[in-house]
Amino acid sequence: MTQTSRPGREVHSGRGTKTFDRVPGGFYLVGALVTVFEVIALGAVGLGLVVGDPSDDGASPDKVSRRVEVTYIVTGDHPSVNLTVGRTNGSHKSEGIVILPYRKTVELATSADFYLDVRSREGQEGGTLTCTVLVGGKVVKQAHNTPDASSATCAGSATDAPQRGVIAVPTLTPGASPLPEERRLTGTVKVPDYPGKGSPVIGTVTDSSLEYAELGGTWDRSRTLDPIFDGFTRKQEGRRRALVKSTQVDEDIMAAAGGTGELRGVAGAVLDERRRYEYPRDQAILVDVASQSLKVDGHDAWLVVSEIHFHKRGVPSTMDLNAVLVVDTGRVRPSVLWVVLPETNKKLWPDLNTLVDSVQVR
Repeated sequence: MTQTSRPGREVHSGRGTKTFDRVPGGFYLVGALVTVFEVIALGAVGLGLVVGDPSDDGASPDKVSRRVEVTYIVTGDHPSVNLTVGRTNGSHKSEGIVILPYRKTVELATSADFYLDVRSREGQEGGTLTCTVLVGGKVVKQAHNTPDASSATCAGSATDAPQRGVIAVPTLTPGASPLPEERRLTGTVKVPDYPGKGSPVIGTVTDSSLEYAELGGTWDRSRTLDPIFDGFTRKQEGRRRALVKSTQVDEDIMAAAGGTGELRGVAGAVLDERRRYEYPRDQAILVDVASQSLKVDGHDAWLVVSEIHFHKRGVPSTMDLNAVLVVDTGRVRPSVLWVVLPETNKKLWPDLNTLVDSVQVR
């Protein structure tokens, strides 16, 4: 008799009983949902740690201060000024000479302080100067120079509240036109024949072994000078800063020219000295237009004609035509004739040709 075998019953010890055999089937779904929630929550926390708060730039607010835009503005009737910026209780940095109007924007911490000081350049005192500081585009500080002071200072903190009332942001009208590049001739270029009638000749002037024309019309009469105080021994003034001076070249200029007596070098040294003493320091540019050798009564001479471009408060002209004629008169040091004719008085420019043509050695 064949006996059909029956499936054997799986027997486990209590310690080896399968866990899931003892969990009701309904709990599987609940466990799966809890696991999915935990994964999503942990992922969100991790993403938050990676991305962070966009307002702290990747660092905690305790380590990074918030920043704000601070704008410095300087205006006035000066072509250029001396400017200093920095921290009220810290270091100040000189910006040197700047052309007005001036505007600069920087980023500072909201807890930072600021300092802006504007001063007239030497020889250009007076006039009007205004400093203004904007924080976040609003005026928090503005100061003007007083009639007896040639400076204005704005100091405060980036946390200062905007000034009360309507404080207009200064209009940045175009400032002085840029000065040209320096140009000094190394070759020979003849002096132009400036067109026009020019001034009448009313006599002659004899000074430092030179004889030259005395001009009339809008020119005052020629007069003597004290060379110790003026550096020249003769002077004739015309309207709108026109000028004619003569003297014997002094030893300092001869030394500046190398002490050789080479006339071209001496003429250049005279012109450099005139620029240094007669025009705003570091704000006058020489552009040579002529440089040539001449014969004056058989004596060697050199003539340099230059445009001096400059900006000076209260002076309408921004360019003067300067001429320096150096003549070897046979004395220990040569003699010099210096002529200044402003751009605003061009009708006198033909006087340059008249003066140069009239020079004789006496």
